[in-house]
Amino acid sequence: MNLKQVALRLGVHYTTVYRYVRTHQLEADRVDSGWVVSEGQLDRFLHGRDRTPEVRRRRVDWPDRLRPALERGDEVAAWRVIEDALRSGVGPEACYLDVLGGALAGLDGSDDHVDGYLASAVALRLVARLGARFRRPGRTRGTVLVAAPVGEQHALSIAILADLVRLRGVRCAELGVDVPADVVAAAAANESRLRLVALGVNRLESADAVSAVAAALRSTCPGVPVLVGGQGVRNQQVAAALGADHWAPDLRGALAVIDDLVNTPARRHRAVGPEPDAAGAVPRG
Repeated sequence: MNLKQVALRLGVHYTTVYRYVRTHQLEADRVDSGWVVSEGQLDRFLHGRDRTPEVRRRRVDWPDRLRPALERGDEVAAWRVIEDALRSGVGPEACYLDVLGGALAGLDGSDDHVDGYLASAVALRLVARLGARFRRPGRTRGTVLVAAPVGEQHALSIAILADLVRLRGVRCAELGVDVPADVVAAAAANESRLRLVALGVNRLESADAVSAVAAALRSTCPGVPVLVGGQGVRNQQVAAALGADHWAPDLRGALAVIDDLVNTPARRHRAVGPEPDAAGAVPRG
């Protein structure tokens, strides 16, 4: 059956069936310039729709549904999967770490490497859209500065960590990737309620750059803890040798460290002014 025939069988509009296919709720096969659906594929779709919402939520493999859209570089279809996951009860943090992170982790590196570039580009845009939707207004519980030192180019993990920090009601000063040590130190010195500097490190070759950032921070902001995490730092001992106070093996580990530090009374490195709001504005008066 083509999609128009499926729409007649289901009693819905053609565009609804097309959305089912694009978001991988309905299995279909590409034939020339269109899609065809077998009786078996339609039966599986109908069987899944007959389940209760709770059962459907448990059985949906959201990363598997998202992955083909990422590989195609299809932002529209990928965002629809994210929206469906949110509507089904998946929380924002799980969308970042489990749905998006799981989809990216499942990419087959042996395939055409173009898929990886397409997926990463779309993933960055999804993170931007998620961050805009869930950004919290109002007063914050201090600031966390997030950056990747010179030589690091993996922007996606930095963007995800920054958004997850903001979800916690903490202001995030996000510097991005390939940031010189003096820039990190200057940005840290400008923050009135800095609780932590988090550095993303995915390359073993970045060790000297991490050490330079840690030394610059000790000089300008003594007492402000430094967290390093990523594939380039294997354990706490390596992190300590680089001058860091904390280490995390992954994003969840980094969030655990941040939660612990944010909930602990701050050791301020300089005079503290009025607390900024989530947008970074400092109230006058």
